[in-house]
Amino acid sequence: MKSGIKKAVAVSAMALMISGCGGITIPYVGQVGGGEHFVYTGHDFGADRNEDYKKGVMDGCKTAQGDYMKNHELFQSNDHYRAGWEHGRLHCAKGAPAHD
Repeated sequence: MKSGIKKAVAVSAMALMISGCGGITIPYVGQVGGGEHFVYTGHDFGADRNEDYKKGVMDGCKTAQGDYMKNHELFQSNDHYRAGWEHGRLHCAKGAPAHD
């Protein structure tokens, strides 16, 4: 019986850490009308996005939410990262509608 209580406490603690108390956002990649779409913070950033673009989106979203994040070297040298960062900052800004 004690192990059941320990397990319940551990699961509850983990759920709290993941649920937003820690501010963690997990990107989602899934099928949306053909092709793999990259969805982050409820925004669909399109299909077949490379890792640099995804990193840019995540950094741009953090910036839009008040936690400035930008890899300046990549921003200057990598078109995919720069486009992702700009799209993330624009689409994740407070008040920007999320896609369902």
